[in-house]
Amino acid sequence: MTQLEPTGELDHVRGEIRAEISLLNSRLNALISSQSFLVIAYGSSLSAGYDNWNGLFTITLPPFFAVLGIVLVLEARPGIAAAQEAISHWRGRENQLIDRQPELLRFTLATDEQSRKRMELRQHAGSVFSSRAPKIFISAWIVFFLLPFALLIWG
Repeated sequence: MTQLEPTGELDHVRGEIRAEISLLNSRLNALISSQSFLVIAYGSSLSAGYDNWNGLFTITLPPFFAVLGIVLVLEARPGIAAAQEAISHWRGRENQLIDRQPELLRFTLATDEQSRKRMELRQHAGSVFSSRAPKIFISAWIVFFLLPFALLIWG
C-alpha cells in the first residue's frame, strides 16, 4: 500500500462528511426560513384582531399558521435526521480508518487519543442544535396554537 492510498481514502471520507454537513445546513436553513415567515404571518394575523379576540379572523387564521408550522417541522425532521445519521456514519468510517492506520492521525487536529476524544465531544455538541431545533419549533407552535384561544377566554 502506498502512502497516497490511505490519505486518498481519508480525503474521500472527509469530502463525504463536508457534503452531508452542507446538506444538513441547507435543510436547517430552509426550516428556519420557513418558520420565520410563518411567525411573521402569525404575528400579523394575531395583531390584526387586537382587542377583538372573539373575531372569526383571530380564532381561525393564527391557529392555521401554527398548524402549518408544526406540519413543516414534521416534514423537515426526517431529512435532518437522515443527514445527521449520514454524518455519524462517515465520522465512524473516518475513525475506523484512523484506528487502522495511525499514521493518518497527523492529518487531523488531534495530537493524541485524548485530544481526539475531546474533538469528538465538540463535534457532538455542535450537532445538538440540529436535533433540538425541530423540537423547539414544535413546542413554540403548540403555544402559538393555544394563544388565540387563551386570549379569547381571558382577554
